[in-house]
Amino acid sequence: MATVEAVWVRNSSVNMAWMYTYCFTLFFSCSMTMLAAYHMRKLGGDMFRSTVRFVIAMFLFCSTLHALAGGVFYAYLIHAVGKVVDQLKDGSGSDTTQAEVAMGQLLHNDSKGDGGEAAYITKLTQDDVPLSTALTALLLAENLLFILSAYWIFLLSRELFKLAMRTLDRGEQNEKATIIKYVWRGWVIVGLFLGAGLAIVIIHDGYNRTYKYLSFVELGGLIFAVFYATGALVVLRFSGRKHEHIHGVVMASPLYRRLKLLMIVCAIFTLPYCFLQLALLCMPQDKVDAIPDYLVGIVTMLYYLFGAAQALVMGGSQQCCIRMLSPIIPTHVKNSPEWANLRANRRHDSYATYEATVPPDKPVFVNTDIEGSSALWAQAPESVIDTAQDLHDDLLRSLLPTYNGYEITTAGDAFQLAFHTISDAVNYCLEVQLELLHVKWPSELEGLVASVKTEVAIGLKPQLLFRGIRVRMGIHDTNVGEEGNLIMQTHRVTGKALYIGASEYIGREIGDVGFGGQIIISRRVASWLQTNNNASRIMTPFRLDYYGMHPVNQLEIDIELYEITPKILKMRRKIFRKRLEIKEGKIRDESVRGTDTEEPTPEDENFGMEYSCQRTPTARFREKMPTVIWQTIGDR
Repeated sequence: MATVEAVWVRNSSVNMAWMYTYCFTLFFSCSMTMLAAYHMRKLGGDMFRSTVRFVIAMFLFCSTLHALAGGVFYAYLIHAVGKVVDQLKDGSGSDTTQAEVAMGQLLHNDSKGDGGEAAYITKLTQDDVPLSTALTALLLAENLLFILSAYWIFLLSRELFKLAMRTLDRGEQNEKATIIKYVWRGWVIVGLFLGAGLAIVIIHDGYNRTYKYLSFVELGGLIFAVFYATGALVVLRFSGRKHEHIHGVVMASPLYRRLKLLMIVCAIFTLPYCFLQLALLCMPQDKVDAIPDYLVGIVTMLYYLFGAAQALVMGGSQQCCIRMLSPIIPTHVKNSPEWANLRANRRHDSYATYEATVPPDKPVFVNTDIEGSSALWAQAPESVIDTAQDLHDDLLRSLLPTYNGYEITTAGDAFQLAFHTISDAVNYCLEVQLELLHVKWPSELEGLVASVKTEVAIGLKPQLLFRGIRVRMGIHDTNVGEEGNLIMQTHRVTGKALYIGASEYIGREIGDVGFGGQIIISRRVASWLQTNNNASRIMTPFRLDYYGMHPVNQLEIDIELYEITPKILKMRRKIFRKRLEIKEGKIRDESVRGTDTEEPTPEDENFGMEYSCQRTPTARFREKMPTVIWQTIGDR
């Protein structure tokens, strides 16, 4: 016993180094998975409507508990070992229990860089002396959650694979039935494991030597889950499911990308540990010391960080990573088209944090886009691009709850939104145009390209017309009678509503018509605004003008368009008309038919404005429009 005590006193600090490292790693992984689970909770919605979301939540839950149990196990072990060391140093080692002496024998240091200390858990399975009751319970809980994590990883890979191979989901009822089936199978695994584990503890007076056979089952289950994810990825790749069409654009499949990340993380963080543990479990105890200590320690730490890595992949922000890496990325990489596309599409992996509105059944579509963004991003510095993009995104999203707006999707700089009523859509667009003038854009943005040049209307009261990024917007409502049914589907991963139909397509076409700072609306929206009762619902005074006919070649129709402008920014209309003349290569009449929600004031007349009227070219809509006055700005 004196020899053992001498070893404890001499080598305790060296032997405990790996214990402290493992404990810190596990608690860090636990905190990361908890943050990821909190991020999922902020998304809202019914988790039981999507099997994928439920499986991800269960994996994060089990991974959090697994890391917590492991961290508490090592913390308790550190406390117990420290207690024994203190007793031996004080000369009171006679009170040391048999289990505590066993710890010292397992943690002996033979002055070699071997796996004697790093492989402590493995050596427990080869020792005859049982652990204390508390350590036995913690070790049992850790391994139960280990096999449950492997179970949910397998189900996540399976669900992503099945969704990627199909074009439609199961439906809400079938989704709930599948979730219930998976939960019951999980309880079966818990029952079988607890039954076998408790039997081992009772019969063999501890959870040690016979436990190694359960370890083979656990490690084999995790290896099977990783290889299943790899096989599913290969099948998707060679079956043409690597890409998918979203609104007519070929993009990398989010399901394929999610499954690929899952497989990569599993392969890096779990496979080395699984194979090394299998080798260590098959070795005699004296042979374990032949494995280098640093190898066992690094591989074990990687495994304990598995939960944190998965949490980062599932809930991390690509935008944040891009910002962190930006200072060290070479210039030629930043200037490459691939890097530009990565920045432009970084928001596809993120969920909207502002949104709390349910998707409308009969949406009023609003499509937005930044004018001249490609030329702007090509010239602006990296930091200016990110700041301007974030300010634009935050503004558009922050106003959505005010008007019950729903974010359908984003594509590069463009937003596709849906509103429940025309009044909400119009109020939203008018306020966005006004708020864009007051955003604190980076000073470096000014004048980089023509679309971000500040412009002011000269007069007795100068009026700011453009400042910073200019956003064009289009508004179009849904009409089943004129444009057919609109199909609403739920995205298989994000849970977001997607719309398919002629109304949605026309809405996107209208969003591409105007210039930056211009709001183009369809005929039905304009008709709705003509009635006094409806116009009174618009909080911002506005002007409504006939814009022209626009062909939709894909549908072989022509749509009648109108332009709506905040009254305070009515001077923009002259700029838009001149740009349209240049675009079409023809001269148009300066006096254009329009409506105003406010009569011209004497103050307007003092500005030297001319007033003239012109009838719209559309007869059927013309009869419903009241006679109004339009003011034209004379050349100075």
